[in-house]
Amino acid sequence: MRRIVGFVAAVVVAVGGGWAALGGHTLGHYPSYYPDEIRIDTIDPAGAAKGLGEKTLHAYIGAAPAFKSAPAEHVKAVTSLGAFLVLDMGAGAKRFAAGERCAAAGAAMAALSRRKADGFVFHPYPVTPYHADYIHHLDRVEDALTRTATGGGITPSLAAKGRLAEALAGNPAATGGDAVLEEVPVEALIAGNGVQVDGWLGPPWIKEGWFQAYRLLSPGLAGDARRTADEAYRRLLKGEHANLAGQANLERRLIAALTRDCRRLVVGYGLRREYLNDETAEGIENVAIDSVIGLNAPMFLRTVKLKDYPWNGSLHLGVPAGPAAAWNPIGGFNDPAGRLIWQALGDAAVIPFPFNASWTPNRVLFQVTSVRGQSGGIKVPVDALRPETGSGLMRPAGPGGFVSAKVVYDVVASPYLDGSETEVADLLYPYAFLYRWGADSGKHREPSLAGALANIRDRLAGLKALRVESVVKTITPGFDVVQKTPVFSVYLRDAPGDDHQVAALAPPWSTVPWHLMALMEEAVVRGYAAFSREEAARLGVPWLDLARDPQLIAKLKALAAELEKQKFIPRALKDLVSADEAAGRWRGLRAFAAKNGHFLITNGPYRLKSWSAEATVLKAVREATYPLGFGTFDRYVEPPRAVIQEAARDAQGIVVRADADITVKVARHYEVKREPLTRNTSHGLYPVLVVSRYDLIGPKGDIVSAGKMTWLPDNQFRVPLPAYLPPGRYAALVGIFLDGNTVLPSTRVVRFAVGGN
Repeated sequence: MRRIVGFVAAVVVAVGGGWAALGGHTLGHYPSYYPDEIRIDTIDPAGAAKGLGEKTLHAYIGAAPAFKSAPAEHVKAVTSLGAFLVLDMGAGAKRFAAGERCAAAGAAMAALSRRKADGFVFHPYPVTPYHADYIHHLDRVEDALTRTATGGGITPSLAAKGRLAEALAGNPAATGGDAVLEEVPVEALIAGNGVQVDGWLGPPWIKEGWFQAYRLLSPGLAGDARRTADEAYRRLLKGEHANLAGQANLERRLIAALTRDCRRLVVGYGLRREYLNDETAEGIENVAIDSVIGLNAPMFLRTVKLKDYPWNGSLHLGVPAGPAAAWNPIGGFNDPAGRLIWQALGDAAVIPFPFNASWTPNRVLFQVTSVRGQSGGIKVPVDALRPETGSGLMRPAGPGGFVSAKVVYDVVASPYLDGSETEVADLLYPYAFLYRWGADSGKHREPSLAGALANIRDRLAGLKALRVESVVKTITPGFDVVQKTPVFSVYLRDAPGDDHQVAALAPPWSTVPWHLMALMEEAVVRGYAAFSREEAARLGVPWLDLARDPQLIAKLKALAAELEKQKFIPRALKDLVSADEAAGRWRGLRAFAAKNGHFLITNGPYRLKSWSAEATVLKAVREATYPLGFGTFDRYVEPPRAVIQEAARDAQGIVVRADADITVKVARHYEVKREPLTRNTSHGLYPVLVVSRYDLIGPKGDIVSAGKMTWLPDNQFRVPLPAYLPPGRYAALVGIFLDGNTVLPSTRVVRFAVGGN
C-alpha cells in the first residue's frame, strides 16, 4: 500500500504548461484530483437520459436514466449490489405452524426462482458474490439452490414492498398476504451504521456479508435462533476466533441461525445500474466502482478523469434528487447527494477498498502490530491518553493496560482552507468530540453518534502523539513546501479483521479544523441548531447547515467573533493550544466565512465554490500544500480478475489452474484480455498481487482448515490437505483473487469422499 499512496508530496506530471508561475518558473505540481471542477445537478431520469445521449452529462449517480430506447453506444452501464429481496414470513405466522413455515417459504422460493425482472438475480442466500466473504459459503449456496429446485409445500400469497418486489410478486396481494416480499436497499443497511464523524467512515466491517446479513435478517429472530445469532455476531465483532477457519465457522454459524426458523429469508439481490458517458473525446475514463456503493463512493471522485481535459476540465454529474440533508460533517451530508458532495469536500483517513471489504490509506499511512488472545500482549504506555466518556477530556491511560493491537500512524497533513495548519490538536479533537457528544451520560448529547462511540469506546485503550516529522519538498527550483507528518500510536482491544480494517477503527485524523468543530458545538449548546435531523425536530431548532442557512450563518459569524475575543479553547485542548494560537484560528475562520459566505472549511481535495437549489459546484484545491495528486489511486480502476479453468482432485490432493482477465487501455477505450496466470502476470506497470484461498469443509459441515493454496512451480495451485482425514464426505471451496478483487469471483466447490463414503 505504501507503493500505492506513498508519494505524499509532489506529483510532477509531464504535461505542457502549469497552474501557476512562481519566480519565473512554471509550477509542475498537480495536486488534488483530475477534474478541475465538479458540477452536480439535480436531474430527473428523463433529463439524465437526454444529457447522457447528447454528451452534456458525464455520469448519473444513484438511479438509472429513463431511456426511451436503447442507449447510445457511448452510454455505458456499471453495476454494483443495489438491494436484497427478502421474503418475510412473519405475516403468515398465524396460518403456518413452525414446522410448516419452512415448507411454505420453500414453495415461495421455488416460484420466485422461475420469475424474471430487470436487474434481479435469484440467489437464496444472504451472502452474495459482491461480498468479500462469499468464498466461505460456496457449499451452502449450492445446497440452497438444490433445495429450491426440489422444494414443495403450500405456496403462500405475497404482498410486495418496492418496485423490484412488485415486479417479481406477479399479482401481489393488495393488503395482507401470507408473506411479504420486500426490497431492502443496501444503503439502508449501511446508512444506519455509517460513522460520519468528521473524517471517519467506519465501522470497518460495514461491507462484510455477515454484517449486512445480520442487519438484514436479525429483526425476524426469536428464541434459540436469536441467542445463537447474537452470540456469533458478538464474537465476530470482538474478534473472538483463533484463525481464519474459526472466523469462517462463526460466519457460517451466524448465517445458519439467521435463516433457521424461515422467518426472514433472502430470495436474491437486485443490481444497481448507473450510467456514464464513455465517448472517445467528451466522455470520462479511469472510473473506480465500489462493489456495494456504486459510483457514490470516495474512490470514484478520486480516480475519474475527462478524456479530453483530464486535469483542467469540468466533470458534470447528475443525481435524481437534490441535497435535502443539512451540510455539516457530524450529522449532515447523509442523503445521497450530500454524501457525494462531502466525499469531494472532505478527506477520510482511510477509504473503502472498492472491490473488497477492506480499506485503503488516504490521509494516514499505518503499521499494525497485533497479537492473538483476549488478554492481549501489547502494553499500553502509562503516558498514553484516553478520552473520558461524557466530557471528552483526555485522561492518562494509567499503568497495567494490555491490548491486542497497536497501530502506528503517519498522518499525511496539509493546511485547511482557512490557512491553519493541521496540528496535533486537530487530530485529537475528534476523539474528544465523539466521547462527549456520543455518550449517554454527558450534559450535551447527540444520539446519532451513540453507535459510532460504541464501536470504539471499549476498544480504544490509549493514544499517544509521538512526534511531528517535517520534510522540505521542492516543487520546482526556488519553490519549496514543508510537508508535516504527525506520528501517533493507537492501542486497541478486540480489534478483528485484516490490518487495514484494524487501522480503520479509530485513526487520528480530522478533515475539519478543531475550531470549526468547536464553533458547531457552541452553536448547538446555545440552541442555534442541532447536528442531526432527529435532534433538530425534537428540539424545534434548525438542522445545522454551514452554508445554506443565511440566518444561521449570520449567527455563526457573530459567535466566531465572540469566541475570537475570548481566545476560546475547548477544555479538551487546554494543554495543546495557546491563547494566541486560538485567537489566530478564530480570526482565520472569520476571514474565510466573510470571503466565501460559508463555513465548510476542510483539508480535502475540493472546496465549495457555489450552490443553488439546482446545482452545486466544487473547485479542485490546486495548491502545492495538498499532498495527494494525480494517479494516487489509479491502480484501483479496472481490477484484474482470476478465472479458474480447472479444479479437481488428483492423486496428491486438489489441484487448481487459472487464467487472468486483464483490462488494458487501447487508445481511449478498454479491452479485457485473457492470459495464463503466472508469476509474471502484470496489471499495467505493476505485478499482479495473487491471493489464493481455500476452505476445507468436513463431514459435519464445519471448516476443518482454511488458508492459502500452494502455488506450484508450474503455476498451478494445490490445496494442502491434511496428511490424515477421517472417513466421510468433504468439500474444498477454492478461490483466487487478483489485486484484492473479490467481486463476482471465479470459485469452485470440489466435493470428494475419504474412506469410500
